[in-house]
Amino acid sequence: MNTHFPEGIREFLTVVEAQSFSKAAEQLNLSRARISQIISRLEKEMGVQLLYRSTRSLSLSPAGETFYQLSRQGVNQLEHAVLSAQNAHSSIGGQIRINSVGGMFGEKILAPMLIQFMHENPKIEIELSFSSTREDLIESQYDLVVRMGALINSNLIGRKLTQYTNHLVASPTYFKTRPEPKSPKDLLEHGLINGSVKRWLFTHASSKEKYDLPVQGKLKCSNGHVVKQATLEGAGISRQPAYYVKEDIESGHLIELLPDWHIAHSDFTLGQEISASE
Repeated sequence: MNTHFPEGIREFLTVVEAQSFSKAAEQLNLSRARISQIISRLEKEMGVQLLYRSTRSLSLSPAGETFYQLSRQGVNQLEHAVLSAQNAHSSIGGQIRINSVGGMFGEKILAPMLIQFMHENPKIEIELSFSSTREDLIESQYDLVVRMGALINSNLIGRKLTQYTNHLVASPTYFKTRPEPKSPKDLLEHGLINGSVKRWLFTHASSKEKYDLPVQGKLKCSNGHVVKQATLEGAGISRQPAYYVKEDIESGHLIELLPDWHIAHSDFTLGQEISASE
């Protein structure tokens, strides 16, 4: 099936999987210059470098690796959904209500694909909500949810899309008048910024000691962009996904804290209500 997606994502996937701009250009029947222009525009729009280019090699940046994994998973899921629907009906129609996490995944990957899906299927109506709230699909009448972390509702079947690592970070300005924490317990004396995750689980790299930190944030916001901006401006310490802060850590705008302690990774999970027949 030749499913069309927003300009940039399909070309990016093709370049990565072909490991060559020239081969990708041949596959897509475009010029190499056009492919390069599209990828550069995608990187500029997202504000991150996705690919490292040289005359002899092509490789993914850390942000590019995360974006590739999420994009590939998203494309596969949508293609599967389209095929399933087309096999069942010659004409796709009806409303799909989706509740999803926002941020880069929701705004840059999921939403553009759903918009294109609507263009290709004009009888489809989509209601998309970005929220970290643990919605009950039955009560809220959502058809699908996309969540960070495991699905806790036993009435849902879940499929893991991907996972990402988390980092504990703060701006150097935050520590001008404060000592850096030496252990997770020290975070109780600091200003924390958090979203919907109320407990941060730490594991020591060598001893495997665990520490479960209850988070009382001085700023609570489910929007990842707001949490990151507050952290950059020295408002406190936050737990951030790697693809949000990798470049800020490398540039020195953010400091990674407690390097001997690993903070638990997070999953993206697709959830759907179990039907009565199942």
